[in-house]
Amino acid sequence: MKRFISLLALVCVMVVTASAQKKVVTNETFSDTQARMVEVTAKSYVRPLIVDLTVSGPRLKFQKAYSRDEVIAGMGGSLDNLRSRAIYDATDANNCDAIVAATFKIELTENGEAYVVEMKGFPANFDQNSWHPMTEKDHEWLKIDNMIYRDSNTGAVISNVKK
Repeated sequence: MKRFISLLALVCVMVVTASAQKKVVTNETFSDTQARMVEVTAKSYVRPLIVDLTVSGPRLKFQKAYSRDEVIAGMGGSLDNLRSRAIYDATDANNCDAIVAATFKIELTENGEAYVVEMKGFPANFDQNSWHPMTEKDHEWLKIDNMIYRDSNTGAVISNVKK
C-alpha cells in the first residue's frame, strides 16, 4: 500500500511539473517550434577578374532630374542609389563602360518635386586585352586602396534640402 501511494505521488508530481513550450503572455500566446534539416552545402570561391580602364574622352557634364517619387519608391530614398542611377544613365548616354573621378551635386528643386543631379567625370571603357585573374599584387593594391579611401567623402554636395 505504501508503494502504491508513493508511486501515485510520484506520478502526480511528474504530471504537475511537466509543461510544453506554450505560455500566455498578456492575452497572446507564445509558441516556439524548431525544425532542423541536415543539408550538404558546398562553398565556392571565385577569383575576381581585373581589367584596366582607358579614359575615352574629355571630362563630361551630365545633368538629369529625377522625380521625388522615383527616388523614394524606386531608390529607397538613398542618395547612394541616386548616384548609382546617375552613373548608369550617364554611361548609357555617352556609350562608355564607366565614369572615372565622378563628382556629384544633388539639389532638391524649389517646389520639392524632383532631385536634380549634376555629375562631372571622365568617360572610360574597358581595355579588352587587359582582363586577367586577380593576383597577389592586385590584392595588396586593393587592400592599400581600401585603407586610404575607407572614410573618404563620396564627392557629393547636397544643398537646398527641405524637410
